[in-house]
Amino acid sequence: MDQILARDYSNYLTQNSISKEVDPICRNIDDMLARLEEFESLLNSVKENISVTTDKNLPDIGAFQKDFTELCRRIDGFERFVGIAGDHLGKMEAHMVVAEQELGYTESGIKGFLKPIFGGRPRVEQEATNLTPDETYAPPEVYSTSDFFPESSAC
Repeated sequence: MDQILARDYSNYLTQNSISKEVDPICRNIDDMLARLEEFESLLNSVKENISVTTDKNLPDIGAFQKDFTELCRRIDGFERFVGIAGDHLGKMEAHMVVAEQELGYTESGIKGFLKPIFGGRPRVEQEATNLTPDETYAPPEVYSTSDFFPESSAC
């Protein structure tokens, strides 16, 4: 029985070309090994770049943090300044409108300026006024830029 089995296997191997079946598998294995080597070299390159980044760039970024924090603080201060300047501008415009109404000044240019002096329309009392109850002018409060931008802070 062993001899019959051996003869059958030998007939199978001689009739069917194993090399036709095995060669494509070997080529695929060789191709996969080549790709694996390429991937390994790429991985080594990435590891090398990561080590350069962690050794060199991270300390530089950490050193820049102080400057970045200072920049953020200055930007926040500038935003507060812009908000306050906008509020003061609104108050100044309101005083300007009241002053123009009190003077009867409605036109722009030199004609508008001279019209009330040389007989423009009669002055009409307005409810809005820049005068305090004791009839003295109260100018609007004006901010000081030195409060927001000390001379020691240079750009």
